[in-house]
Amino acid sequence: MSNSRPTFEKKEMAISASPYVYLPKELPLYVVEVTHEDEVDAGLLQKALDRTIARMPYLADTLQIEGGAVYYAANPLPMEVGRGMQLRPVGGHETNYHMLDLTCEGKVTRFSMFHGFCDGQGINAFIESTLYHYYCMRDGVEYDPCGIRTNASVMSEAEELEPCRADYKVSPDFEMPQIHTPETPYHLPELSPSAGNEVRDWGLQVDSESLMSFVKANGTSPSVAISMLVAEAVAAVHPDRDAPVFANLPISVRRMLGCEETFKNCSSRIILPVSGTPLDALPFDARATKLRGILKQQMDPDRWRNTYNMLSSRHITRMEVATDYWEETRKPSGFAGISHDTFYIDYIGRLRQTGYSDKLADVRFICKPAMGNTLHLNVIDHGGKFRIDLLACGDVTAIVDALERALASHGLSAERKPETRFTLPSTAWREGLEAPGAD
Repeated sequence: MSNSRPTFEKKEMAISASPYVYLPKELPLYVVEVTHEDEVDAGLLQKALDRTIARMPYLADTLQIEGGAVYYAANPLPMEVGRGMQLRPVGGHETNYHMLDLTCEGKVTRFSMFHGFCDGQGINAFIESTLYHYYCMRDGVEYDPCGIRTNASVMSEAEELEPCRADYKVSPDFEMPQIHTPETPYHLPELSPSAGNEVRDWGLQVDSESLMSFVKANGTSPSVAISMLVAEAVAAVHPDRDAPVFANLPISVRRMLGCEETFKNCSSRIILPVSGTPLDALPFDARATKLRGILKQQMDPDRWRNTYNMLSSRHITRMEVATDYWEETRKPSGFAGISHDTFYIDYIGRLRQTGYSDKLADVRFICKPAMGNTLHLNVIDHGGKFRIDLLACGDVTAIVDALERALASHGLSAERKPETRFTLPSTAWREGLEAPGAD
């Protein structure tokens, strides 16, 4: 591996990534940790990775800065599986300048990404394909891919579609719905904007069938139901809270925009007023149904077509007109100013289920909470259990205890995982491209 960054052959502009790449600070990694029932064969994992990249070569791309624009760029350097528990910063010489990475140790594999390169759905394609090829080779079985992209399927142009380049048609009579959000939602006093880099992780597991029965009985969806339970926990710990409790939910808008196959950023967020509003007067089930309606209102396809039309115009202009990338990173960023209080809940769902899924003992999504001063929940349904990980740069043990009690009060028993702690390296994609005069 070289210590000086090569010049890569640029492709299209990374417009959908611009909210991330123009942030003044580099983002830490987003990591998916998969624990297997058996020891991982690193050599076989490398072969599986090679097959994945042969099928989806765009996953081996990097990012290239030229003037005021950031481009996807072809990266011919090999993508190599790392050995050991240490995570490597993606985008720099340690990963041959790739924006995705794969490491393994013992029974654990870790898939890492820079969020400006792709989003959660993009890394899922990387994970699912690699695991599929690994288990097919390991077990000598051609498992049913169940929709996973494999080297037996043909790559389409839509897989590399740039969402912000698409022309989205909005119904002539469409009006953007007004969703009220508070200027200052309730902020958990346990958390500080100046928190350090250490992330504490408290895990709870709830039986999937039991949780889904609860969700259906209340006429809602898992993300709404879990958000309401977290709001109950916040209320129990902070009965004197003086502002509404709002949940931020990231969502994929691929289907609404007709970009189902792209690996690039195609996500946004919606806001749910889960506590501290007139809805509090309703019984739990009626409030759950109302909140699901608010969620569905914000997922109107025309709403997202309209939003992405505006994003397209702004981001293309920003990239094509800007003459100095480093000056752009010093400008105020609306993305950086997004408030994720009171908490941020990422309902990931589940990886595609196929013949070897029972050989994956656990799947955990780990990240640093946004801005360091929020409570972040990652929720995944795996192996008949909903895994709810509460992540914070601070001590929220009281909130976790209260959430466990809230689950129990609704007839849901939870298995408590031991608290863990971790730090994540920042990405290194700007390596060798420092601003003039920078230290």
